[in-house]
Amino acid sequence: MMIAFKILLAAFAASSAQATAEPETASATPSPNEGVRVVELFTSQGCPMCPGANAHLQVMATQDDTLLALAYGVEYWDVYGWEDTFARPEFTARQQAYVDAGQARRVYTPHFVINGSPEKLRFSEETISAAVDAMAPLPALLSAERVDDRIEVRLIGEPRETPAQIWAVAYHPGRETVTPSEGPNAGREVSHFNMVRSLELAGEWSGGALVLDLDAPDSELASAILVQDGPGGVILAAARVE
Repeated sequence: MMIAFKILLAAFAASSAQATAEPETASATPSPNEGVRVVELFTSQGCPMCPGANAHLQVMATQDDTLLALAYGVEYWDVYGWEDTFARPEFTARQQAYVDAGQARRVYTPHFVINGSPEKLRFSEETISAAVDAMAPLPALLSAERVDDRIEVRLIGEPRETPAQIWAVAYHPGRETVTPSEGPNAGREVSHFNMVRSLELAGEWSGGALVLDLDAPDSELASAILVQDGPGGVILAAARVE
């Protein structure tokens, strides 16, 4: 079945000519991360419930290697006396886009989003684990490979009426800890996992075969590529950068 699937993909790539961002004309290959599911967490060092959510994200990702876990620091808790060391305005904007497209009426933490789903999920370990288990794996439309200081991204799929967004994510892999000196978590060691350092819109995809050549982040950071159905939309494909 896999051989037949690759043959179909190659045939489709050869006949497709639609692309953006001055791509090469080349066939794409299925992602080595076939079956990946994306779990995003919006968190803050000033949020009393976030240390538990951060720890649960690590547990889920450690137990299931099909999960691409990404955590974003948001800045609106900074008014309570501690400035989050990982927060960036673009991360808050990403969460706001999910809120605008989904069920929540306002931004909140900890906020889990699974494969870009607009469902509002209140945090409990049982609720989040059940939602992750119920989410289908993403299709293998995407591959991404790092070569020296470059990342080669390959996409293939059906033509689209509206372009999808391609996001390049750089994150620190694994666990980190911060101990705030002020705010609701003052004096408490706050654990983090796979904290995102940068989020950039790398291009658009209108279907067909597309190859993008991107800058790689610093060597101590890991990378991921997310293909998304517009701002706050569902994630169509994702890959860790091998």
